[in-house]
Amino acid sequence: MTSLFEKTLNGTVTSPPPLWLMRQAGRYLKEYKAVRSSEPDFISFCLNPKKAVEVTLQPIEKFDFDAAIIFSDILMVPWALNRNVRFEPGKGPLMTPLEATSQILNSDMDSLQTKLAPVGAAISGCRAALSPDKSLIGFAGAPWTVITYMLEGQSSRDFARSRTWLWDNGGEFEALLELVTEATINFLELQARAGANALMIFDSWAGAVPSEFRTQVVINPIRKIIEELRRRGCHQPVIGFPKGIGEGLIAYCDEAGIQGVGLDHGCDVTWAAANLPKHIVVQGNLDPLSLISGGAKMEVAIANIREAFHDRAHIFNLGHGITPETPVQNVHHLINLIRDSGDRDNSGAGTDV
Repeated sequence: MTSLFEKTLNGTVTSPPPLWLMRQAGRYLKEYKAVRSSEPDFISFCLNPKKAVEVTLQPIEKFDFDAAIIFSDILMVPWALNRNVRFEPGKGPLMTPLEATSQILNSDMDSLQTKLAPVGAAISGCRAALSPDKSLIGFAGAPWTVITYMLEGQSSRDFARSRTWLWDNGGEFEALLELVTEATINFLELQARAGANALMIFDSWAGAVPSEFRTQVVINPIRKIIEELRRRGCHQPVIGFPKGIGEGLIAYCDEAGIQGVGLDHGCDVTWAAANLPKHIVVQGNLDPLSLISGGAKMEVAIANIREAFHDRAHIFNLGHGITPETPVQNVHHLINLIRDSGDRDNSGAGTDV
């Protein structure tokens, strides 16, 4: 059986569209918080396959979403590269800022798949537990976004150190980009071989890249990742999420080799429908904060998204991750609005783009 999510990601127009939410396994669910409290730190939680499987499946059991996304984090790659990644309450993710690419040893790269093997085990466990009509998404952070954390040591408002490396570092940035790109390929290959049905690459800070460097820093690494995955025999479709990239979405869709693109909530859906290539599946893009208040404004926003993408392959999602304050009843309302708006199509019938 081919799931509705996979049919859509392969270019079939379906009504209603498949639905899942970024960060759908998370702090808005009491079931998640109960499991999270049983682990001493976040990294240990991500590396516990049994618990990662449990929280990955929670939103599927509760909401019947069309796809699960493995419970993990975009900073698992720098963790595996010995950058002292930790998550501190009230501060978010922290790590030791990288001073030179040479601080990452060949042995760190060689052991990456071994250190991240628990993520693969969790994917295998989830795939075995999911019904055939549900898809499983593996993911990684895009090289640029991962690099910003490695250079800044934490999140940042302006990514000054990362951008300085871009402009003037004697080739050091290029070396780091190549290294992190290779590490990302290895991590995604692990997930693909473990049973993920699709892969997503989160470039959360793509909007911070100066336009002069977009091709080099945002687009080319994604194309290289996909080409190398294909060369290694991993043919799962790939969704890119270059948050905040604006008009750069056109070049990203044309050149990165992706099958689908995640749209952030700042992207105008009418513009996207008119300007993005028709063969690219679009995913998104309801503002996550609209789910807190719910009500008529959220309903109008949902209707506008559905109308904009009614004639192309579309996966309904948020424009970023669901927030901890989200009332569960509003998630149920969102699902009802989507699924009551069209005939559920699980037969494979549809219009190929």
